[in-house]
Amino acid sequence: MAVQARPTARHFHNQPELQRSRAGLMLRWILVVWVASCGPLGNTVKQDGCAFPSRWHGRWFQSGVIQPILIEGDRLSNKGRCLSSEGDKFLIVDEKGCYRCVVMHEKHKNVLQYKETFCHRRDALPHLCSLITGDALLYSMFRENADPVDCPLKGPFSFTYNRGHGDCKSPVSSIESCTEDSRLLLNYQACPDVYGSESTVEELECLATWKEGSLRFLVGKLHHNHATSNEDRYRCFVYEKTNDLLLNPRVTATGTVKEQVVPPGGIEYRVAQSGDATCNGLFSATEGSRTMALKRVSVRFNCQFPTWMTFSHTWHTLDFTSNYTFYQRNATLRITNQTGADIKVYCVNVKASSPSGNSVALVAHWQHHCVSRYVCVVLYRRDTYIAELQRGTPTSRPDDACSPHHFNAVTAPYVTLVASNPESKECPYSGKYEIQNRRKRDTRSSEDNSSKREKAMMEHNRRVNGSRLFNFSVSNMSSAPMLRSRRESEGEVACVVNSYNRLEVGCNSVKNMEFYSTCENREVVTAYTCHGGWYENGASFVVTTPVTRDSTAARRYCFVSREQPRAALALRRSATNCDRTDTAPHLVFDATATGECQDQTSHQPALRISLTFVICLPIIHYVIPR
Repeated sequence: MAVQARPTARHFHNQPELQRSRAGLMLRWILVVWVASCGPLGNTVKQDGCAFPSRWHGRWFQSGVIQPILIEGDRLSNKGRCLSSEGDKFLIVDEKGCYRCVVMHEKHKNVLQYKETFCHRRDALPHLCSLITGDALLYSMFRENADPVDCPLKGPFSFTYNRGHGDCKSPVSSIESCTEDSRLLLNYQACPDVYGSESTVEELECLATWKEGSLRFLVGKLHHNHATSNEDRYRCFVYEKTNDLLLNPRVTATGTVKEQVVPPGGIEYRVAQSGDATCNGLFSATEGSRTMALKRVSVRFNCQFPTWMTFSHTWHTLDFTSNYTFYQRNATLRITNQTGADIKVYCVNVKASSPSGNSVALVAHWQHHCVSRYVCVVLYRRDTYIAELQRGTPTSRPDDACSPHHFNAVTAPYVTLVASNPESKECPYSGKYEIQNRRKRDTRSSEDNSSKREKAMMEHNRRVNGSRLFNFSVSNMSSAPMLRSRRESEGEVACVVNSYNRLEVGCNSVKNMEFYSTCENREVVTAYTCHGGWYENGASFVVTTPVTRDSTAARRYCFVSREQPRAALALRRSATNCDRTDTAPHLVFDATATGECQDQTSHQPALRISLTFVICLPIIHYVIPR
């Protein structure tokens, strides 16, 4: 039997069908290899529309990178463009055709950490990412202009620290909380026997916290005199609570471990800080560029604010620019203003109190931002819903706060406070008054000429109507918008101010005072509701609220009236405070008392009442013992 010969190359060459079949197999094999090399495979890999999460978008800082890193859409500015992703793995290519696998972890909305491969030719994403080793360098990115978070550690603490040359224990350093819960103030002390220790103050702004296993991390920005760039400001911390844990276990001569337990009565923390703007090298709370041992300091505030203030949870300044709110069993006062700045005031101890209890001097711990000092605070009860506050200059020692060097009751300014939702009260100086001879005061004239005019005016009124004269000096009625019973244009405002003809106090309502004016044959009433007042050193103070007001007008006013020579009465109005200073008035009103509210207004002398009766009766009613 003949043996069939094996086909040779010439045989295939002579058979075109076999040649075409072999070429097709080779083409299919090449296509498979090309597809595998062009991109990652698998159903979990996103081939199209790769983009970074929108919550990552923004500007980021990374140590060693000069320009901020921008994440937006599929762009990572310093790396390139995202081609595909699988979970936290991203295939990124730059303009030079360099392909990398970047594995990113979101530790906090303000912190991203990642590892990456070196530059490679294009390969499947899983294969590229498998090239990242466990000891690959970990990079940290911190969000720029990030919203701060509450610091996990709340002061005050005392602490010791070590920068690699021994513990700095004496004098002890301290940590204070700030009015913002996102900040801490670190006061480092220099120890003469420890190399590298220095006296400095650093303000820590907390930006992110997270937990990995048993370790707790904190990222913040340090603000101090030596911090000139973000490389100096950003730092990473590891901290752990060591209460009820063993500290510094020691091995005795017999080989047994002697356990040193945290002493009772304090909560302690161990803290380690990174040496640069990364989280590298932080493996425990006892290993770092700088380590600290924190012990809580017990601060006792031994007094409370007076009950005649704390009955109202919130008080306002006269112009509503600041709010005073009481917290924590009436021992803490928080002052907030329109700029958002907070001041925390803690009652430390009471220095003095009047026999009636209507005035109290106390030492307070005054904290603004991260600066804490002691000040002397004096509170005055002026009426049920009205109080005033004076404070001295700050000092570092509580015993010095109320000393004459730091507090002077004569020169310290007053702050007028009104309780929220105050009730209305009866107005002083009730009666009817006729306003006449309105004129502007010539501030350029000498006091002698002014005295001559006043004397001539007094003599004229005495001859004409035999009455005694009220002299109303209104300091700001010509420039400030007046409060009116209806809305008027600017021209009508001027008309109201320039046309006052009479004043009624407590007539239509015992709790209202009303100015009357005539504009374009129409009578306009400017009304105020009284909330109370007091009498002090020859002056009467009344806090009022306009019955209706223009949108640009003040919400409250303080009227200050002071007796003048020859039975005159100077009246001033302020929208900011019950001011004690005497400013030159812009307008002078000569007002004649025409009778009590139940009397008919008349110009006859028989119906006029004595000035002494008009002034003294409300003064007796409004005196509040101090």
